[in-house]
Amino acid sequence: MKHLCQTAPLLFCLVACQNNSTTPALPGGSAQKAATSAPANTEFIELNTLTVNGNHKELLTVQQLESQLGRPDSISKTTFECGGELGTVNGPDSRLWFYGRTTYEVNENQATMSGFDVTSGKFQGKVGKLNLNKNTTLGDVRRFYPMSAKPDTVLYEGRSAEIMSVPLHDKGIELDASLNLLFRNGRLLEVLFGSPC
Repeated sequence: MKHLCQTAPLLFCLVACQNNSTTPALPGGSAQKAATSAPANTEFIELNTLTVNGNHKELLTVQQLESQLGRPDSISKTTFECGGELGTVNGPDSRLWFYGRTTYEVNENQATMSGFDVTSGKFQGKVGKLNLNKNTTLGDVRRFYPMSAKPDTVLYEGRSAEIMSVPLHDKGIELDASLNLLFRNGRLLEVLFGSPC
């Protein structure tokens, strides 16, 4: 379990890279080139509309993080092929702090949330009018993001799960990042902040 949690950010980075492919997998394991006339996905999430537990995602000091959540359940020294939000994830002071399955990327004295688990009820998010909590279904998300709500199937903690991604923008400028939503049986499990390799 601990090993799977440590590799989850890498898994989602790889899935984010796959989401940009032009050959979606079809039933039976075959692949077919996507139609070039398919409309581009114009859906996105404006970063300032996203909150977690009522707060906007922001850079924290380690002291602020510890005052909000206490010491983590576990700390992992992890290297990433794709880098991280703090810029030097593979540095000597780079760590992932785990609060259950909610993770923070920590480097030196800076920390930022890299994903949160909604199943415990301790963390919940909101994007505009869309709630991101343990009661959120893929159908709920589809009402707001119908083009993005076509998830890819991934293996997560040894079981099949679905992941969908919506690009992030900041004041109208597209970021090299997305909000990745992980579902199992149509119910939201985790929300991850992803960026492609």
